Amino acid sequence: MIVDGFDTSDTFIIRKVNRGFTGMYSNKTDLMRLTQRKITERTINVEVTLISTYGLNELKTILNKSSTVRFVFSDDKDWYWDGILDTSKINSSYLGADISLEILVPDGIKHAINPKGSYTAAQGTDGRYSVTIVNEGNLDVPITMTATMNAENGYIGMYTDYGITEIGNKEESDTEDYVSATTILNTNDFSEFTRHTGANPENSAKGNDGYAAIRSEGSTNYFHLSNAGTNNNYWHGASYVYDFPADGTGHVGAKNVYCYFNAVFWAGMMGQTGQIQVLFTDANNHLVMGYDIYKNDTKGNSGVWAALAGDGNGGKKILKINTFQTSHLDKDNPFNKPRGHADIYKNGAKLRYYWFGSYPEFTVPELKDVEITKCYINFYQLANRTGNQLMSYFDLRRMMIRNDSAESIRDIKNRYQPETTVKMTGADSKVYVNGLPKLTEKVDGSNLFTIPPGETTIYFQCSDWCTTPPTYQIEFTEANL
Repeated sequence: MIVDGFDTSDTFIIRKVNRGFTGMYSNKTDLMRLTQRKITERTINVEVTLISTYGLNELKTILNKSSTVRFVFSDDKDWYWDGILDTSKINSSYLGADISLEILVPDGIKHAINPKGSYTAAQGTDGRYSVTIVNEGNLDVPITMTATMNAENGYIGMYTDYGITEIGNKEESDTEDYVSATTILNTNDFSEFTRHTGANPENSAKGNDGYAAIRSEGSTNYFHLSNAGTNNNYWHGASYVYDFPADGTGHVGAKNVYCYFNAVFWAGMMGQTGQIQVLFTDANNHLVMGYDIYKNDTKGNSGVWAALAGDGNGGKKILKINTFQTSHLDKDNPFNKPRGHADIYKNGAKLRYYWFGSYPEFTVPELKDVEITKCYINFYQLANRTGNQLMSYFDLRRMMIRNDSAESIRDIKNRYQPETTVKMTGADSKVYVNGLPKLTEKVDGSNLFTIPPGETTIYFQCSDWCTTPPTYQIEFTEANL
């Protein structure tokens, strides 16, 4: 007999062991039916003869412990009992003394010394991961499940025909949507724009069968009207359109848009005419907001700036008009050659325009949820005017557009990172992550902590988005009455 690791074979000869095969269950009834059945404590009676005082004091110390210790008998050496000395009759004053030990086993069962496993789950033809184990004992026993992460994961499910245990969060996502400001255009050659010959969304009477091109002065590009197209006795010229790209979720359109551009609008002589428009439209090609600079003064040097907006029904509103002199002087012209900075901004229903050092702002409730999908650049000449009657400069040098409501998808750092180890110990129904107890990881209602005698197949599940499922392993220790 080995007691708590101490081999008593040099101290005792065992004459008889009675492990008590009766009274193993306690039953409760309500007079009609069985309501509860549980294993009771057990007493093992061991009768020995003292053959040596070698180690006797050490043995007494072990037997007098206030907690259970492990007892292993030589006729059943692969199993142990957790017991505590209940009573004894020991007369150690002479060799050959007979001693009777009564050992109380509180749980009433014996346990295998060597656990079975670990058994590793494999993927079946149906795609599921499972492991089949055989409990050759005659009692239900707790299992220990270990899952080692091979990729990010948020959930571990373990189930059989009779129970399930869930760890983590089955609904945890690997990504999240977020809104950010994203620059979708930043250009000084305007190659992202394509020629448009259809209707002008601000005024369909304006003709668009002309062309624009890049001309360079040193290292600076000027996007300008190169061919005014057919004379329609009104504004006519060239139109170019930029289509907003899809955001990170595949959606096209933005409720909140910022645009910076640099424009030169400068008359080299009195009476020159011309028009630049920067327009933004929705998916129906209805005007949402626009920045309009034009000169129709055929005699003097007076230009017009207009802040445009849509009315939500395909129409147009002029929110503000200012006049200015199209000279080269800073005091007269915000669009002279050394300057030309301007911007326009939509934030829901609010529209803001830069004008000569100020930022006029307007609220257009009809546009609150309208999404912009296109930007138009238009260059026009007036009626039959040609040659030096055209503005010396009515050009764009740069443009930047930012989608301030761009939705994107980004990765989330999930609760179980690669190489994380998650362990569930059925004996105490607890979960440990990397060796640390995590009381909140086990999902309420989990009930798969033991396996019955015989063959059991356990199936496993991880997060749907997990790229490489964890390595699942099962261990258990058999027990018998």
